[in-house]
Amino acid sequence: MTRKIDETDTDMTFGEHFEELRKILLRVLIVLLVSFLVLFTFFGKDILELVFYPSYKDFVTNKLLSGLANITGIEIFKINENGVNMFNNSLSGQFMLHVKSSLVASFILCFPYIIYQLWSFVRPALDVDVRRKSRMMVWKVVFWFMLGTSFSYFIVAPLAINFLANYEANANISNIIDVNSYLSTVLGVSLSGGLIFQLPLLVRLLASIGLITSDWMKRNRKIAIVILLTLSAIITPPDVMSQFLLFIPFYVLYEYSISIAKKIEKVNI
Repeated sequence: MTRKIDETDTDMTFGEHFEELRKILLRVLIVLLVSFLVLFTFFGKDILELVFYPSYKDFVTNKLLSGLANITGIEIFKINENGVNMFNNSLSGQFMLHVKSSLVASFILCFPYIIYQLWSFVRPALDVDVRRKSRMMVWKVVFWFMLGTSFSYFIVAPLAINFLANYEANANISNIIDVNSYLSTVLGVSLSGGLIFQLPLLVRLLASIGLITSDWMKRNRKIAIVILLTLSAIITPPDVMSQFLLFIPFYVLYEYSISIAKKIEKVNI
């Protein structure tokens, strides 16, 4: 547990701060390790099934879009009707599937604890009022991360899987997907969504300390689009569809962040 910090903690030496950070990181690593072992041992197969689920016909998004296709008569809405043909070409491949998926699940599960521990490290340097406000920010970081991860898992992942698994460069080439490639795509897209959705909080922070303004964000919208496209390309698997599907909410969040900056400017007037 994090030790209770009083006002004297603000007078800690550099060595004491470093020791406190070391203890926090050690606690985080222990919690992650214990969480991983529990998930891997008792829920490994269930977690892996969740990773494969977006490729199944009965996945909630696929079913909703299929129903929409039946109503509208637009067949393109029917996605992942036939699943994905996958193969494993590594002796340890299937074991590593459980390890990787359990590691990511452990990180997502422990994310609130990780953020709280990091906040507890910087808390002594904050005054009482800022400390109170920052406590709410901790939960906002967790909320937006979970929202972004869920959005990417339920929306972006099944669309990306359907596009990539059924794309044909040549009719003579069959798509038999490496299972590790599939795993990396789903996990990478889902975690990237959690990071992307932190943008409004970052803008709130920068606007609060006067580093950016809503007018500045409007003037540099074209540059922002290029940067957002680049970021989408960096933090997603190397395919255009996943990058584009992530860029759309990224840009929507950018416009939403402009409105956040406006509100902060009105409060500061």
